Amino acid sequence: MLCATAACLDAPVATDDIEQDATTAFANDKPAFDYFVGKGLTPFQAAGIVGNLDQESGVNPNSVQSGGPGRGIAQWSVGGRWDTSAGDNAVAYAAQHNLGVHTLQLQLDFIWFELTTHGYGFTQLKATTNVTDATVEFMTRFEICGTCVTTQRVNYAKAVLAAYGQIPYGASYVSQSWPLASMPALKVKCGESVAAEIVLKNTGTKSWTSATKLGTTEPRDRDSIFAGDDWVASNRAAAISGTVAPGAKGTFTFAFDGPTGAACVPGTYHEHFGIVQDGNSWFSDTANGGPPDDQIEALIELVPGDPDTGGSGSGSGSGEPDPSPGSAGCNAGGNGGALGIAVFALVLGKRRRR
Repeated sequence: MLCATAACLDAPVATDDIEQDATTAFANDKPAFDYFVGKGLTPFQAAGIVGNLDQESGVNPNSVQSGGPGRGIAQWSVGGRWDTSAGDNAVAYAAQHNLGVHTLQLQLDFIWFELTTHGYGFTQLKATTNVTDATVEFMTRFEICGTCVTTQRVNYAKAVLAAYGQIPYGASYVSQSWPLASMPALKVKCGESVAAEIVLKNTGTKSWTSATKLGTTEPRDRDSIFAGDDWVASNRAAAISGTVAPGAKGTFTFAFDGPTGAACVPGTYHEHFGIVQDGNSWFSDTANGGPPDDQIEALIELVPGDPDTGGSGSGSGSGEPDPSPGSAGCNAGGNGGALGIAVFALVLGKRRRR
């Protein structure tokens, strides 16, 4: 059983494993929080884990339970998950990965290994929607403590979330106006205007305004060949109307306008978008702030228009048609993996800076 008493905090701390930070109670709170956010957990889920580690050990990889078997940041038990459990012990894991068992990196990696390989409430943790529930799930299913001191764990977790998890500008996917499909792509005729909208939730701490816009990415601020008169600019598809408070939903409404004349170059196009607060920053520039630049995608098949629309011409337009129609799809994290979403694909698990 893992340690859950104040005695767990008594052992000396190895300074080479510490990133000093005075914002929360313990110096390793921020690197531990950043580690779990980097693995794809939400800020409150990461904070829930760190709040438990604060109570167990002060996130001290050298912590030894006074008079007990607990060791390390999670106080794994000697005679169990610390050194003897078959296929699930920290000492063996450290030897396998050529890392010292008393290093912060190794112990964070081992927590992630246990969560993703052996469970210990990983599914329940990922299903939580607030920091209190995340803290309790990790406490109950991973720590499996005796005297848990739940209130203190939750307070630690809330402090970590307040210090490191508050995002001024953030967005999460709610809905879109098209049915999701792998193929065929959205067909747009040259000279045709196809209405579009995407709804996102404000997950930040600041309200959205008319400066909150759906901008082009891959690369950022590129001119889109599907920009029309309804766009804010050739690199801004839409802007929020009015204000959207934190926790509320905002809708970006625009259209894909098929180019005409020489710009009408039939083919398959990948249009990528991101959310930007003009004059401030792109949402994805902040950890968990918004979808990465390559994860809101419109997959469009541009086809010749009707003769009376003036959209049946051909030429060397400014767009970037896909030379291999069979490769159309949504890239997750820029690795070429097709998710088969015909118009918009949002995958909020990864982050890439631009």
